[in-house]
Amino acid sequence: MPDTEAKLDAVLAKMDELLAAKDEQESKLNAILIKLESLEKSQKKTAQDVDELKDSYKLLDHDVTERRRTAKKIDALNEKIEDLENRSKRNNVVIWGLKEGAEKDCSSVEEFLEEELFSKHMGLDNIEVMRAHRTKINQAAASATAPQSRPIHVYLLRYPDKGRILKAAANTLKDNPFCDSQIFISDDVSKSVRSERAKLRKDHLKQLKEREGVQFAFIPWSVPAQILYKEIDSEGLKSFKIRHE
Repeated sequence: MPDTEAKLDAVLAKMDELLAAKDEQESKLNAILIKLESLEKSQKKTAQDVDELKDSYKLLDHDVTERRRTAKKIDALNEKIEDLENRSKRNNVVIWGLKEGAEKDCSSVEEFLEEELFSKHMGLDNIEVMRAHRTKINQAAASATAPQSRPIHVYLLRYPDKGRILKAAANTLKDNPFCDSQIFISDDVSKSVRSERAKLRKDHLKQLKEREGVQFAFIPWSVPAQILYKEIDSEGLKSFKIRHE
């Protein structure tokens, strides 16, 4: 009888161990299930975040697209405005460097330019000036003791007279002061055209002149800004312009 009880106790003890092991396994399994549930929730949250990011990207992409369209429209409008500005100045020339008050003895700036500058000094007859006035310039670069003279913007009655003046200026004004001033005459164009001409002169004109096979090169009074050049083996002139992205 004692042996039977001992065996029974051993069996019960073994069952207790098995039950304890089962409880431990169930506890571990529950922990794994909890982790899986947590991972599933995290995965769903990540998927939700990804979807939200996709939606945000779509909105951002749409916004960028709209901004690009708007920028293109603005660029197109700016080009139209600049074209209109240059067209409105088609008959204009600008006189640079003429000292202030040089025109004081004449009844008007227009009369002074027609008679004293164009006719007597440059030998150009029948030049009719509709309007002429000095315009402000940035004096920041000029010293207080030697301020720069304001340029004179001149509106001519006839467009061909503009070409006559610009052509004659190259021959009659160099080393030939007018009213104690070394003046220079240019066409009247927008700021961007002037900037592009300056860039062409600084960065490209010399290199183009030195290129093998190029006979000559120059920057004409034209819009848009460009360099015209002639190659030795070519009959006509070729054009070089700054490329815009």
